[in-house]
Amino acid sequence: MTSQAPPLVLLLVFMSTGCAERGVTHATDIPTLHYPEGLSVVTRDAWGWEDGHRALEQHVINRITIHHGGEDFPTTKDPIDYLQHLQSWSRTEKNWTDIPYHFMIDLRGTIYEARPVNLPGDTNTGYDTRGHALICVMGNYENQIISPGQLNALISLTAFLAKTFDVAVDSIKGHKDYTETLCPGKDLYKYLRDGTIARGVREILKK
Repeated sequence: MTSQAPPLVLLLVFMSTGCAERGVTHATDIPTLHYPEGLSVVTRDAWGWEDGHRALEQHVINRITIHHGGEDFPTTKDPIDYLQHLQSWSRTEKNWTDIPYHFMIDLRGTIYEARPVNLPGDTNTGYDTRGHALICVMGNYENQIISPGQLNALISLTAFLAKTFDVAVDSIKGHKDYTETLCPGKDLYKYLRDGTIARGVREILKK
């Protein structure tokens, strides 16, 4: 006795419900951000980012959270080589879909696109990254000192994201504001604590 093939209608229903996932995107579904004149950003294509082709639930940005890399970053280190290795490590060692952060800033204050901003980031600590746009400054700011160029780039990028995603200035915080960690390091965090970053963002948003 042979089994009967399922009716075509049932087969189509199964295919549509089994393959379509509401609220889920692939890394190829990347929103294009239009950066203002004066905010220079190295795009993913420019530094050799590779699409991970992995589905994740999308999120809506309502916070901006600042991190540091947590490892000393010498001036001789190539930031693009670092980004490429970080992406590979994130996928092979951590089983993350990509670099955990959405943007990264090097020692010269150059900004790089990283994980697509519509995909939640990742963290080794216990806070929910959904809704957070994650900015990471390369280096360890428990030991290193933030340069004026890095701080200016951080403020400019933060202001752009706040305007683009309608994030309130009081929702710009550091990693340690959400969980037990030293991140983003004492020298970087002091500019959050003393209001320097918030004041800088407000000044840009007034223009």
